[in-house]
Amino acid sequence: MAAWFTVAAPLIPEILRLARPYFTRAPQQTNAAVSDVVAVQITELQDVAAQNAESIKVLAAEMQKTLATLQEASMTLEQRLRRARRLSWVSLAVAGVSLAVAVASYALAT
Repeated sequence: MAAWFTVAAPLIPEILRLARPYFTRAPQQTNAAVSDVVAVQITELQDVAAQNAESIKVLAAEMQKTLATLQEASMTLEQRLRRARRLSWVSLAVAGVSLAVAVASYALAT
């Protein structure tokens, strides 16, 4: 959940700034003035919708870059894990051989 929030957090103030005029009420006006206000609000809403679509495209591109980076990082971590696993098997084998040599030398010494 935190990953998408870090991507969307910088956009929240802009969204609030754009949405604020739509939630404030204008004083009571005549029907002609109301229709003018409605026409202006419709135009503004269309502009905001276009800006919103552009913002969504930008956000999608950023998320795609983020996912590509995460995939590269996961591949790197998988390689490191394989290397560490191989090293642990080699160290286990060396420890087994060392144990066998120690037991054999103890047996020969006694």
